[in-house]
Amino acid sequence: MATNAANQNASGIHQMLSERKQTFETKLAIVINCECVLQSPEANMASLRELMKLFEAKKIISVKEIRLALVASLCVVFKDILPAYRIRSLTEQEKTQQMKKETRKLQFFEENLLINYRKYTEVLRVILQSKEGPNLCKLLGKSLSQKSSKRQETYAKIDWNESDRTTALKAVCELLKAHPQFNLSDELIMAVLPFLNDKREQVYSIVLKTLQLIFSDDCDGKVSLEICRAIHAFAKKKSYNKDKLEKKHEKEMAETRATQSREDRKKLNTLILNEILFVYFKLLKTTRNSQLLTTVLEGVATYSSLINVIYVDSLLLILNRFIAQESTSLRDGLNCVNAALNVMNHPGSTSALETDPTRFYNHLYSLLGRMSGVCSPCDKIRPNTKLDSLSTAYARSSTPAAFAVAQYIHKNTITKPISSVPDSPNCTPDDEYSKGRVVLKDSEEMTDVMLSSLNMLLIRRRRDVSSNRVLAFVKRLAGAALAMSEPSCTGTILVQLIHLLRLFPRCEVLFDSETEVGGAYRPNVDDPEACLPASACLWELVVLERHPSLVVRELAKAALHWGRTIHTYGPTEAAIRRYNFNIGPRDLTLDHLIQLSPADCRLQLATICEEQSAEPVRVTPTTKKRFHQTYVPSDWFKSMLEQSGLSKEYGDVLHSKRPRIEKS
Repeated sequence: MATNAANQNASGIHQMLSERKQTFETKLAIVINCECVLQSPEANMASLRELMKLFEAKKIISVKEIRLALVASLCVVFKDILPAYRIRSLTEQEKTQQMKKETRKLQFFEENLLINYRKYTEVLRVILQSKEGPNLCKLLGKSLSQKSSKRQETYAKIDWNESDRTTALKAVCELLKAHPQFNLSDELIMAVLPFLNDKREQVYSIVLKTLQLIFSDDCDGKVSLEICRAIHAFAKKKSYNKDKLEKKHEKEMAETRATQSREDRKKLNTLILNEILFVYFKLLKTTRNSQLLTTVLEGVATYSSLINVIYVDSLLLILNRFIAQESTSLRDGLNCVNAALNVMNHPGSTSALETDPTRFYNHLYSLLGRMSGVCSPCDKIRPNTKLDSLSTAYARSSTPAAFAVAQYIHKNTITKPISSVPDSPNCTPDDEYSKGRVVLKDSEEMTDVMLSSLNMLLIRRRRDVSSNRVLAFVKRLAGAALAMSEPSCTGTILVQLIHLLRLFPRCEVLFDSETEVGGAYRPNVDDPEACLPASACLWELVVLERHPSLVVRELAKAALHWGRTIHTYGPTEAAIRRYNFNIGPRDLTLDHLIQLSPADCRLQLATICEEQSAEPVRVTPTTKKRFHQTYVPSDWFKSMLEQSGLSKEYGDVLHSKRPRIEKS
């Protein structure tokens, strides 16, 4: 028994020594073959084949030390001998062609190198996929049976452990860092991507650092694109890898709640918007005078940022055609300009950047003239009415008093309700003249649209706007403020006017009534560059300083105060001075009103006007009666009103008597 035990121990020791000797000899063979390949790759391709055959030797490859040494050594070899270009496989026709000896030798080397490198990458991918087995292969969209041959099945039967996977992961990352554009790099990328989800930092950091280095060293971006596509494909398949029971549960919950996802709602909204825009474009192309035109233009301005760039040029041409028509109403004209400017100011509208906005400047200037009563779209075709005769008689004199009378007549005309339908047989010439003018119920909406258009034309483009153009718009803006009957609309226009005054110090010439630059101001000219606006004067602010509304009076005083400040102290002091608003909340300033949108500013002023009107007016008793009449019309003015048929409307003025001056 003792002899048998001794024999067994001796055989065990002998076997252990034999295994150690074999391991040492195999390692020595690996070192010798690797050194031969590194010294002369083209002449020692047989040594590289011998190294690859070691993976198929079950007895040798089952030793952990040999596996680690072989994987690491081949990584160093391939990292050194792989060329910096992709090897292209020759076609059958190219293989039969005659080649030089050096060319055929190089072709033979590249072909054998690619074959052995493919075998090595197969080993690495099998090692990396060994932990998850078929599940990971299915996740990547490739199973071992579909991708590989019997040789890969042999590799898969080996019991790879965690040390082998870590070594293989490092080998793949080293090959990707050294040769990211070489053959089979896309398959190596797909093999290492799952390790980004590993919970261990020492594992996922290897892949993360490798990808960061590749991204930083990639000059042409092709490798980065391939890696991004691989990450996208991996993440997409990863998201769909859900349990069947979980999918069924989510489907039942969605049907129960009957709710739509955000993507579904976005698709539906896109389809709805396409149909709405199609209807808008159809109406714009086929309709000239329609009650739907105003709504269509408002919709185009609202959805201008979502309109395809392809249709911008044709849309601007259509809008320009509508504005140029004499039959277009004031409201539709403003909506046309606002829609066109919204389309032009859209960041994605590159073709609109080349469009000259001068025509829209002129259109908006003409519409401002209609609002302020300076001009009318039907001046050329309108019959000579009594009201027109009176306005023409005063317009012959280019004085502020004559313009004030014309403004006063226009204000009463636009606020007067139309007694008859314009197209009816009972329609009078004066009713025809009032057609297309500002209606009280539309004044708020038209003010918002007009000021929004001015903001896009003058404020956003202030570096490209000439001084004459700004002066002309400020002058007509003051006239529009005088023609408005709603105090909140007048106040909003004055806030915009003050904003323009502060942005353009050149407007100080409008506060000088004694200077003419290049000739007298021509208010009837619809070209802001040719109307000589530097000779104009903002006398409207003096009139608005006596407005019944306290809000309008304060804003007019602020504008006049700016003019006095810039004449006295210069533009720097006028720009930095803070103008307080003496009504409403204590913290309300002009700077706050200027920063608001036109609609918000109008609502703020309307709230203040309502609060002021709700306060009771205190009347202080007086012991002595005084005469407070400030204006007495002349006899000539009374006769002109009687001849024009306006004596009923201005009866209070005609029946007023001159105060008697008693001699002391």
